[in-house]
Amino acid sequence: MINIDFMAEHYDIGNILECHTIRQGNSSKAMLVRASYGNFVLRRLRNEQQAWAEYEMYQALASANITPSMVHAKDGLPFITDNHEVFNLQTYIENVLPHNQINVDFIRLGRLISHFHRLTIHLEIPEQADRFALPRLWREVSREITTSSSECIRSLQEHTEHCMEYKEPYKAIIHGDLGIWNLLFTKESLHIIDVGEVRKGDIHFDMAAALTSSIPTSVKEREVGEIVANFEQGYTEEGNSFRRKSLYEQMHMWVIRGLLAIIREKGMVRQTIPYVQRNLELLEKFRHVLCRD
Repeated sequence: MINIDFMAEHYDIGNILECHTIRQGNSSKAMLVRASYGNFVLRRLRNEQQAWAEYEMYQALASANITPSMVHAKDGLPFITDNHEVFNLQTYIENVLPHNQINVDFIRLGRLISHFHRLTIHLEIPEQADRFALPRLWREVSREITTSSSECIRSLQEHTEHCMEYKEPYKAIIHGDLGIWNLLFTKESLHIIDVGEVRKGDIHFDMAAALTSSIPTSVKEREVGEIVANFEQGYTEEGNSFRRKSLYEQMHMWVIRGLLAIIREKGMVRQTIPYVQRNLELLEKFRHVLCRD
């Protein structure tokens, strides 16, 4: 990961007492650093462009206390470079609840994401490529899907074609990967982390990611209606735009991207078909709720 002595040389965090890996993600790898001046998270980034984009985001969100704080290196930069690898250091959020102990308050979640969008709308972030762009994913897995013996898997072709027809008329700064894995819950607060996929897009894409990843696929349609209503209440409290049809389209996009990515990464293993089926059924419940006349 990184030479500990090199990190201690470049950050004023006191004596480093302990380091261990806490997360292996798509866009970064993270390590918990316990030091005499506090606890921190060291993240390996793709490049300096991502480092500057994350810094701009955290600066905009600092006053709201909904993200960690960025630690500046001794030279004043919000990142360090070691052996051609780029890292940043952030404060560690304590007392995070395990996901199996979380009871999501969807009004509060809507309010948090609305606040995130309102505080970042003015930013000019260097454009980053969408690493999970649908056309690219489809090219990589289309043969496996179209030749599958499963009707459920083959149906992903039609879903993908529909998603490619959607427009994004509400371009703004979005998180880009706002699944529940990038939300930290404590008893008192709710935080957003890992803005490494930040780019311009439809704000409903972030909402879609947070909602679909926070709800079990076994949820009843009636419960979906209540969840959406609560989320909408929280999101629109400060006047932010919320369009149900746009939310469904971006939800469709988020789910299909995720399924194609799973097939690309895992292949057609035994669990693939039931996993795809469950997620398409969840998507259909959202369609019934969000696309009513």
